[in-house]
Amino acid sequence: MRRKLLSLSAALTLVMAPAVAFAEEPTKSYPDCGREPTDAEVAAAKGAFQAGNASFNEADYARAIDYWEDAYRRDCTANPLLLNLARAYELAGRKRQAVVSLETFLAREPSSGEKDQINRRIEVLKKKIAEEDAAAVVAAPPPPPAAPPPPAAESPAPQAKRSPGPWIVIGVGGAAAIVGTLGVISNKKKVDDYEAQCDRKDTPLVVEGRDNCDFTISKKGNDARTALNVSGVITGVGVAAVAAGFIWLYFDGKRVANAQGTLKRPLVTPIFSPQLAGLNLSGAF
Repeated sequence: MRRKLLSLSAALTLVMAPAVAFAEEPTKSYPDCGREPTDAEVAAAKGAFQAGNASFNEADYARAIDYWEDAYRRDCTANPLLLNLARAYELAGRKRQAVVSLETFLAREPSSGEKDQINRRIEVLKKKIAEEDAAAVVAAPPPPPAAPPPPAAESPAPQAKRSPGPWIVIGVGGAAAIVGTLGVISNKKKVDDYEAQCDRKDTPLVVEGRDNCDFTISKKGNDARTALNVSGVITGVGVAAVAAGFIWLYFDGKRVANAQGTLKRPLVTPIFSPQLAGLNLSGAF
């Protein structure tokens, strides 16, 4: 069975919107598709497709193009991706490449039900290209200046990520609280046992003002009491660390949410122009 990726929408080719003012780049053609993709290639193509959707919804058309070109390279049977690419190329100011993508789609899907709409879209794009070329010739003073180099592609801003610090603090604090609690229980029992022995009437010595308390037992009891106090401190520090870790985790989540913004959801947006009308649908697999 032939496997294909789903496009954002076939109606994308009907939508008219202002393009971003980028210098035109040389066009490129798409190699012939002479084989069926493997399961691994289809899975990788789907991942690239979804990443392209996210970039497109954020108006990062250059990245969307990179992702979708990679998806189509992996699964060249997913011809509807050419419609997505045409829309992204147009919004990036690369109308000539948008025409190449649309013409390639018609060549590979000659029986498409959207053939007439796509042909009209190609005509509109070619008319715009001719108008822009004519305006450029009129505006150019003699002698014509050298064409400026295309602007360098901006590197994407680093994505905010959660810090591992809160979880480290919570883990260390939880371990300390457990160890301290176990120490409190154990040493409290020892203290109680030694105090009970000091209250016996058959012990022969009087030590540190306590009647009937053997020196060895008294020392062990004092050591156990010191250990009990230390265990209590460890428990308190551990509980405080756990609380501090959760507070840190909460504010770290706020930081990441503020940096990344709200999640993008599927949208259906009507768009109208003097020439055409249609819907802009953002979707997924």
